[in-house]
Amino acid sequence: MAKLWFQDHRGQERVIADCETLNDVYAEIDKFIADANDRWPEKRKFQRLYTRIWKENDRWKFDVGSWSEFFYWENPKTYEELERESRNE
Repeated sequence: MAKLWFQDHRGQERVIADCETLNDVYAEIDKFIADANDRWPEKRKFQRLYTRIWKENDRWKFDVGSWSEFFYWENPKTYEELERESRNE
């Protein structure tokens, strides 16, 4: 299992889940967004309209469209390995 981190708009990070596969990461990100939307019902609801992913400092960085908040996953595999695993699930 590899840790999934959330980085807020101030740059502070916290672990939000342990994920084994790329599909697990996407599911946890969606769950995190849904939980945040439920906690602040008076604010505009955030939706993950796209996901960009790239390697940064030995972690996978996930941009889900918020401009200032990101998710990081500590997994040493290549993108091709992750994609192959997610297709085989």
